[in-house]
Amino acid sequence: MKIKHLVSVIMLITVSVFTSCDLFEKADDVTFNVVLPLDFAIDEDNPEGDSYADSKLLNAASDPEIAKYADKIKEFKIDKVTYTISNANPASVTVGGTLSTSSNIIATATGVSLGNTAETDLNANTAGFNDLAAKLLDDKQEMILLTGTLSDTPVQFNVRFRFYVKITANAL
Repeated sequence: MKIKHLVSVIMLITVSVFTSCDLFEKADDVTFNVVLPLDFAIDEDNPEGDSYADSKLLNAASDPEIAKYADKIKEFKIDKVTYTISNANPASVTVGGTLSTSSNIIATATGVSLGNTAETDLNANTAGFNDLAAKLLDDKQEMILLTGTLSDTPVQFNVRFRFYVKITANAL
């Protein structure tokens, strides 16, 4: 009878040790959200040109919260990417574009009026979001390529992309 109770106690202790280790592992995690901006200035004056391309470095380490946990980050998750257009001249031009890394399309937009100045979600590519998250986890930065087409030139406008990112880091 005593052995039966002893086996039950040992099993209970074993289960609690394995469960509590997992709980402790997750208990010291901190999760927070940041918005990483990336600005492009488009100035196309070639009368024959109907496309554009530019690249910028998305540097997550420039965010103070990310910098605070830089060596302890366990996961980046891209929730969405938005754009806001400003200073369009002329505002009657429409554009389409693609944001990508060197290996994957992150998001796209088509038929966008430069007169639309509201913050708008881009069409997400899940594989691109995952690729960007992995690259940010690797070294906290990634070169982002913007390519697109224009309905008319000459045209000038600014576009700000906002990457909404969820980060999980080890707090200890």
